[in-house]
Amino acid sequence: MAAGLFDHSGEIRVTSTITMVEDVLVTLGHFLNDCRDDAADAMAGWRVKHGSATVEIQLLPRGADTHLRVASGVVHAGDGTDRAALWQELLSRNADLCGVAFAIRGDQVLLVAERSTLDLDRTEVHDMIQRTAALADDVDDDLATRYHAHLGVR
Repeated sequence: MAAGLFDHSGEIRVTSTITMVEDVLVTLGHFLNDCRDDAADAMAGWRVKHGSATVEIQLLPRGADTHLRVASGVVHAGDGTDRAALWQELLSRNADLCGVAFAIRGDQVLLVAERSTLDLDRTEVHDMIQRTAALADDVDDDLATRYHAHLGVR
């Protein structure tokens, strides 16, 4: 039996998303050979710097679907960090954010944007990367100073 036109739609969507991400990264001034990243659990990955923030972009399998995840490790809590006050501020900030949210993993504060690749377009890819990178760079120094936390990824 011959393969149908849409039998490989998932593979086509992955390839299309990789192309869009790399096109956006070039548009933002990044060199692809410098930012491609081989993350163990990702189908494809990239890592870029934006000011003091490092942003990871990954294409991830999520059940029967594929997601584009853009994340930046903003700060991590140290011994002198008032975790309760920091966590409360992050939750309060989330109420005013659009398309991105603060999260914690252990002592690490992350800024995360994630969505399915279904019907994803280049404008959305650009927005996810730019919004996450700019906000992470805008808040990391302030959060580190005010809460006695450490910049970036531990």
